[in-house]
Amino acid sequence: MIVGGLLLYCSGPVRADFDEGLAAYNRGDYSAATKEFLVLAEQGVADAQAMLGAMYGSGRGVPKNYLEAFKWGTLAAEQGHGEAQLNLAMLHAFGLGVEEIDAVEAYKWAVIAAGNGVEDAEKFQKYIGQAMSELEIEKAQGLARECIKNNYEACAGAIAIETHSNGNSVGGEQLETSGDSRLEKAKIECEELGFTPKTESFGNCVLKLMD
Repeated sequence: MIVGGLLLYCSGPVRADFDEGLAAYNRGDYSAATKEFLVLAEQGVADAQAMLGAMYGSGRGVPKNYLEAFKWGTLAAEQGHGEAQLNLAMLHAFGLGVEEIDAVEAYKWAVIAAGNGVEDAEKFQKYIGQAMSELEIEKAQGLARECIKNNYEACAGAIAIETHSNGNSVGGEQLETSGDSRLEKAKIECEELGFTPKTESFGNCVLKLMD
């Protein structure tokens, strides 16, 4: 999960409060940072929501909780927060905090984040696209356009649930992936290295091998 380098969307007194939380985070006072971010996040401040989502996704300063990461990340992403949008793409791609791995949703959010200037999103979009069919990519691009057209309103669908699917499925249908794609090879190699699928360390391993 992306924790640093957040684009700042808040201003004025709210920005000052966010900066206090960020300063506390940077000096390792995670308790103070979490309290500051939580107050702002509950007021609808996208920066604070994105920061909380990233913290829950990485387990930095709070217990790792992908459901909370998805919840706060979604609220920020639907306000146009680019880094939160990329984090949502990662959660969907590796089945973290969501019902199942969903390449179409992952690709959609990567497209949206890339359009908002997040450089890593374009790279991530290319990675996951290698394991998708042309129809799936077209579907994801169409969903991204619709989401942007509607100003991100209700783009994320239902809130995540705790159970996970064991298969790579999209909308209940099995994905047809290329067995010799770089993504599939990276997944196999990471499993052979001892990483557990659908964990953050597994996702980081896959990304590293594909870089």
